[in-house]
Amino acid sequence: MPTIYDYSDPHTVYKKAQKYLGKNVLISFSDKPTKKFMVFNPHTNKWIHFGLMGYQDFTKHKDQKRRENYLRRTQNMKGEWRNNKYSANNLSRNILW
Repeated sequence: MPTIYDYSDPHTVYKKAQKYLGKNVLISFSDKPTKKFMVFNPHTNKWIHFGLMGYQDFTKHKDQKRRENYLRRTQNMKGEWRNNKYSANNLSRNILW
């Protein structure tokens, strides 16, 4: 049975989360089976789940072309995610990719 380590590098994810959200970021493995990680949003007191389980992210595969394709695909998502550092899309783009 695949684990998070087959799809992502948790050590790299933690370091990138600290860089993106600060040294005191609360990040953990997601308790949702379809998501990889969760980050605590101190402004809303909620956990934000992100990263689709079952697919490798850049922290794992290091394939620059796949990274470019992912970032291009997700930059046009609808909504106000650009203004919300804690949106699942921003978390994925800045921490996993």
